[in-house]
Order: sequence, then C-alpha cells, then structure tokens
Amino acid sequence: MDVAQVLNDASEVPLAAGIVAILALLLALFAAWRERRGTMRVDPDAVGLLDWRGVQMLALLLLAVALLLVAKG
Repeated sequence: MDVAQVLNDASEVPLAAGIVAILALLLALFAAWRERRGTMRVDPDAVGLLDWRGVQMLALLLLAVALLLVAKG
C-alpha cells in the first residue's frame, strides 16, 4: 500500500489534530526547559523576553484540545 493512499484514506481532521498535538507537546516541553533555565540563572536581572510559563500553559491547552479532536475522530 502506498503512503499517499493511506494519507488519502485517512480523515483530515484527526490527522491534522494529531500533528498539532505532537507540535504542542514539543512546544510545551521546550517551554518547560526554558522556564527551568530561567529559574536557574545566575544573574537574576537577566530576564527573558517571553513568559515561558504562559507559553507552556497555552501549549498544554492546545494539546488537550487537539487530543480531544483526535479522540472524537
């Protein structure tokens, strides 16, 4: 069976939601790593531009919604 045929037979919504879920998980892990680096910094005045906790929470919410869409199928 050809890969194109498998992707053609699959519904677009669960496939796209699965890709979004994987990307959201990677973003949440990256944000957690950056938050950890920010809390362990030597110079407390050297703050970053992004609030990585907020980024992590938004990524986790996106992950939850994407997983619900995948489960709904």
